[in-house]
Amino acid sequence: MKAIGEFYSAADRLRELKVIRTDRYLGDIAEFIAKECLGMQLAPSCREQGHDGKIDNKRVEVKYNGGKSITITAGKPETYDELVVILGPKSVMRPVDISDEYLIYRIPSEEVAKKPPHKDGVIRLAKGNLHEDYRVQFTSA
Repeated sequence: MKAIGEFYSAADRLRELKVIRTDRYLGDIAEFIAKECLGMQLAPSCREQGHDGKIDNKRVEVKYNGGKSITITAGKPETYDELVVILGPKSVMRPVDISDEYLIYRIPSEEVAKKPPHKDGVIRLAKGNLHEDYRVQFTSA
């Protein structure tokens, strides 16, 4: 129980620092990473349809994978111009030979739209869809 209390204290501190803005902690952290590392301007409301912010006036959707899931839901490519995928330190989708703490990929929506949806109508990206030429080199602040 103590660890849960520490988690919520940490969440409160991250909220004060404006790292998280909602109760979707991982999504908020991913959006903050995109803001800090890519210069993304966060959408003023957390309810924008299909995108989380803008980079160079392009609508950007941000997705995070930090654990055991082998796919990332790509949203609806018609609602954004670019998909930013952030892989955390424990993501199973990471290439084994890269030790950077976070990996960031910027994928044009036209490329995402080429991927056929699953039977449930949802487009999901797997490790093989995260091509090296989409990976962004950055320095963390």
